[in-house]
Amino acid sequence: MGIAMSKKFLLIYRTPMSTEQKAPSPAEMQAILAEWGKWKARFPQILDMGDGLLPTGRRIAGGAVTDGPNVESKEIVSGYSIVGAQSYDEALKVAHACPILFAPGASIELRELAGY
Repeated sequence: MGIAMSKKFLLIYRTPMSTEQKAPSPAEMQAILAEWGKWKARFPQILDMGDGLLPTGRRIAGGAVTDGPNVESKEIVSGYSIVGAQSYDEALKVAHACPILFAPGASIELRELAGY
């Protein structure tokens, strides 16, 4: 029997800029990815694991292009996932178990997709 998912929610992962500047070792990365795999297996509501975002990027505002996703910020958007759920409470249950929350200073912003 399938899971009823009438809404989609975006989990936006935020981490301190200082955390993003140190890449994990190959062994640490393997352990991190294993935790994400366990999370995915535990929650069929995860529709798209998304991806991590590199701390580099470009920002366009008023026609001007600057380096970095947001140079004034002490934290950056470091990744995302999409969850299907009936309510914010159900999506929060999935978010609370997300491995990103084990990273020091990490947080998750939960937003319902408009479904345009």
